[in-house]
Amino acid sequence: MLPIRFMRLLVLRLLRLAFQALYYPLAPLYDKIAETAFLGQWAKWQRAVLPRLVGKQVLDLGCGTGTLYLELLKWGCTTIGVDASAPMLKQAHRKISAAGKTPALALAKAHKLPFPDETFTSVVCTFPTSYIREPNALLEVVRVLYPGGKLIILDTAQLRPFNRRARFLLWFYTRALGFGGRPSDNTGYARFDLLLREVGLLRRDEMFEDEQGEAHIIVAIKLW
Repeated sequence: MLPIRFMRLLVLRLLRLAFQALYYPLAPLYDKIAETAFLGQWAKWQRAVLPRLVGKQVLDLGCGTGTLYLELLKWGCTTIGVDASAPMLKQAHRKISAAGKTPALALAKAHKLPFPDETFTSVVCTFPTSYIREPNALLEVVRVLYPGGKLIILDTAQLRPFNRRARFLLWFYTRALGFGGRPSDNTGYARFDLLLREVGLLRRDEMFEDEQGEAHIIVAIKLW
């Protein structure tokens, strides 16, 4: 019988491959899978960044299928969406156009943003992959932010056991896969905090909580 640790590592490897597929060949299924896997909470967690914005010039970094992009427009923001995945941007373009809006989208990576210095008052990034913890990406974010602007990262989220399905999924994510726990318990917490300070961002941590779940949000303000 295979050790539990080995099995967990194997499952995590398969999940990473599945996530990669969702950003490319399976992009049309992304919204449905996110909604099903988190019982409709995914989009609500994304909206938790809205009250934390400063100004109305917003970069939706890693905009995916455009769900948050549309919410930013409703919030009265002038928004540009950026993603490194062409299939995801295709889905975003369709969704935004179907809502009667004109998409402002760019295919680009966080390490080389196609915008002048001090273009945005806020940069939002929801459920990002590891790129957001890379110095070159953070330096680009700082470059395009106004002084006093915010980088708002919806970092992690977790369901609460509000019904039978939620209880099962919570067990599966936390016990079977080893996900969950407060970010401050993670060994990378202090290292990321130091990196933010080095690029000129002052961090504070906030939580969005309700009966269905909780989400951890990093708000980092550009100091100069």
